[in-house]
Amino acid sequence: MEAYQDVLTKLTNVGLQYESRPSGKETILVFVLCPWPVLKREAIRNGIHDWLTGVKVADTAEAEEMLKPAKNRDQSLDDLTEADRIRLIHDLVTGQPSEGGAGIYPTDNEYVESILPLHDKQFNKTWLRTWSMKWLVNQADFTEIRDHFGEKVTFYFQYLENYFVWLLFPTALGIIIQREKELALVWGVRNVTKSENRRPAFKGDSIITDPVTGEQKAFFSPWKRWARKVAGLPVILAGALALSVLVTFMFGVEVFLEVYYGGYMKEILVYVPTVLFTLAMPYVEDLCNDIAKRLTDFENYETDGTYDYHLVQKVFIFKVLNSYLSVLLTAYVYIPFGPRVIAILQGYGLPFATVAIEPSMLKDRLRAFMVSNQVISFFSETIFPWMSRKLMKGAAKVQREVSEVLHHDDAEDEATEVASSGQDSEEVRKFLRAVQNQVDLPVYDVNEDYAEMVEQFGFVSLFSVIWPLTGLCAFINNWVELRSDAAKICFHTRRPIPSRTDSIGPWIDHLQHLTWFSSLTNASMLYLFRGATDHKDLTGADVSSRLSLGMMLLCVVASEHVYLGLRWTVRAILETIPTEADLSSHRKEYGIKASWLTRLNGAIGLTAVTTMAASASTSTTTAAAAEVDSTTQSDGGNCSGSDSGVDTSSMRGSVSSLRISEGEYRSMPMIECMLPEGDLGAQAIQSCFKAQ
Repeated sequence: MEAYQDVLTKLTNVGLQYESRPSGKETILVFVLCPWPVLKREAIRNGIHDWLTGVKVADTAEAEEMLKPAKNRDQSLDDLTEADRIRLIHDLVTGQPSEGGAGIYPTDNEYVESILPLHDKQFNKTWLRTWSMKWLVNQADFTEIRDHFGEKVTFYFQYLENYFVWLLFPTALGIIIQREKELALVWGVRNVTKSENRRPAFKGDSIITDPVTGEQKAFFSPWKRWARKVAGLPVILAGALALSVLVTFMFGVEVFLEVYYGGYMKEILVYVPTVLFTLAMPYVEDLCNDIAKRLTDFENYETDGTYDYHLVQKVFIFKVLNSYLSVLLTAYVYIPFGPRVIAILQGYGLPFATVAIEPSMLKDRLRAFMVSNQVISFFSETIFPWMSRKLMKGAAKVQREVSEVLHHDDAEDEATEVASSGQDSEEVRKFLRAVQNQVDLPVYDVNEDYAEMVEQFGFVSLFSVIWPLTGLCAFINNWVELRSDAAKICFHTRRPIPSRTDSIGPWIDHLQHLTWFSSLTNASMLYLFRGATDHKDLTGADVSSRLSLGMMLLCVVASEHVYLGLRWTVRAILETIPTEADLSSHRKEYGIKASWLTRLNGAIGLTAVTTMAASASTSTTTAAAAEVDSTTQSDGGNCSGSDSGVDTSSMRGSVSSLRISEGEYRSMPMIECMLPEGDLGAQAIQSCFKAQ
């Protein structure tokens, strides 16, 4: 129980309050509440940090408010969105003690299993009902999602909506990039990835003085990180090679049974490779993702942004090989060189089928990939989780009824004991069961959804020349995907912890890589399969006989240069067109500078004013920071854990005997602690939980 008490002590030391309840034999649920003075202190700290690092450009009124003493600042709970409140509390719980945090993080504490916010069921119902009745989602809807789930999740939905709309136009990527910059400015998260908090899992090997802020911070040598990258490179190459061999082998067996083999039980054997591949690939992907995660952990990145970037890079390599290799083998190996293979095999006199290899097989394979992948994805993300949860709930209900019948007397004694001791009511126990159901849900990973959409973008950009309806399939799927992903977040995963970001992260780079690669594949396929409208009158032998490596390379190089020229032109044009977000940012910056110059004295010479302005900026910022520190000290002493009592007279939606209301729980992180092995007897209960 010392580990449990240590967690509670850490929460109390940073000014947080808590309420604990047992859940299961070895699990304790710790509900965390942040008093308004502590939350205000963290919001002011965060605002000053954003201002100093250029994340958010404050207007004149905001800047003047920031320079006031902390106790005189006019700020209320309504100024913070629900996502901001959860993010600030989560940062306070997981932050390093040297930075004012509690230092509680699952990877660093074997008794803390997870930290999660609870779902707001009413918001989820309204969200799904609103989106299901709309053809297109407007910006106000995205703003609501951003206020509730944070920028990282909202950027995904915004990307998916823009991708869905601009599938009808070839310059989708440039529009997405431009829209990304606008949203970062409007949401006040511009450059936020340059000033992220340190990852709790980051391990420094020394302490240095920050050359910019002058603060002491943990440091890990870049040379050591590069050495670890080089050490992990053979592992990545070996994994990529093994995956390529597996995909190629399965492809070869499938083609052999489908086209070449003409023997016994062909009608059944032809489906065996597809079934085996479908069953094996989820495990192979999990293995590849686990390898990528272990290597990225080994490289020891300081911030979540850099960690995600390098993790996604590794995952993307495996994703490309798994998704596109079989189609590329069909286009560049199977169709051009298949007739030669048939001629060689038929020379042995074995029962091989004589089938004309046509390029239309490539279209059939692509069509099967596009349709089957999207159907399987929809069922695996939406239908299967719902069915499995229903089955598990039914099984648990039957088990509970059987247990009640077998232990009827014990249940009556327990109910009498609970009633006499004044413990939680049935309403509270029902709420705790709902919380436990959320704890049992998997963690939502936005990168999985990004990977799915980027994979689809690859099929559209790389192979649309093969089957023109590829874009239409993606267009229809994305309308459904936008709403099914919303349902997945609401019902099938834990509520994501709000996280700030100023873009869709490394995925924009991979979209650009796929777009560049598409300029090569489209040109080469147009050259290989030229002269046929539907590939019906063209055979693999024709393709093989007309193949000229030199001419194909010439077409590919010409296409690549056309793409690069168009990309440069579009980017140059977009950069010269100012957006409303840019103009708003410039107006705020100009207003702040003009206001400060007016304060200092317009009669002073320009050089003197500039010097004094710099000095004044430094001094006022220092004073503001010092004021925050003093507020931290004064507020910290007024906060305590549940033992000191929590005044809930002003809280809405109180739940029976719980001191902290259910409504407040929705916007508070929750820590799930694992008890040490041993009996959880009455003495342990009395020592850990305050009797009510």
